[in-house]
Amino acid sequence: MASLKSRLFVLILKLLDRKGDLKDGPTIRETIKKRRASVDYRPGPKIHQKLDVEEMEIGGFPTYVVSPKGKKPDHHVFYLHGGAYVFEIIPPHWSFIADFAHRANATIMVPIYPLAPEHDMEAALGYAEAAWKVFEARAGDQPVHLMGDSAGGGLGLALVQKLVADGARVPENLFLISPWLDVALDRAEIELLDADDPWLSIGGLQEAGRMYANKVPISDPRVSPGLGPIEGLPPCHIFIGTRDILMPDCKRFADRLTEAGQAMSYHQEPGMFHCWPLVNMPEAQRARAAIIRLMKGLP
Repeated sequence: MASLKSRLFVLILKLLDRKGDLKDGPTIRETIKKRRASVDYRPGPKIHQKLDVEEMEIGGFPTYVVSPKGKKPDHHVFYLHGGAYVFEIIPPHWSFIADFAHRANATIMVPIYPLAPEHDMEAALGYAEAAWKVFEARAGDQPVHLMGDSAGGGLGLALVQKLVADGARVPENLFLISPWLDVALDRAEIELLDADDPWLSIGGLQEAGRMYANKVPISDPRVSPGLGPIEGLPPCHIFIGTRDILMPDCKRFADRLTEAGQAMSYHQEPGMFHCWPLVNMPEAQRARAAIIRLMKGLP
């Protein structure tokens, strides 16, 4: 049974009408305008108290590297935030990053990648690749893992597919939290889940996907990496809830990995909503612990 905290969070989502903010194309465009005026991507004072925070610029965009204060890291994590490719990183992302940095004793790079509609897929992917190269060079011979939630999971998978194609260094593991793997969202299974998803709406996300793709077909693997090549990928670990319209595409991608014999794990949490591992509740604590075990190579 879902925890009390998770049920309270769903209630809050409904009271705030988060799903309504994404209900269709015109609505999400208006939501983008409002959030551009109010959201600050920078880590707040509490994050600075908990972590050493370094800011740099890569390709004209801000990039942060955070680490637990006074510790030598055991892991390096490249983290790409969610937001439907149109919304900025928000405080709950930073809270998750701070908690995970301490739990895993990890140095984490957080690229503030360019967003649609001002920028498109080519800009975001190009910047993510440039930031990855800086971070993996900085890590030297130490392992680097890639983690992304929602659109960040999609961008992360697209980046790794490009690294594989180029014969470049790939992460040790790829952790995908409620990843957006196919922006079309046009399958019957997804429509059936829409009413039960308290957060995401098909129409608004489809519009965001079109803005992100720009002139590129939405079936292009750089836009919808769940349709892309899987050969040569590092171990992929997928975390998804049953009340998330992205679940059918995550399951389809997991099945592709399994059929191809690729190293992977699939964690489907009953009753959970989009990106639940980022929310402070029992189900999230279990997911975070599982990610750290996988990172350490433990069962």
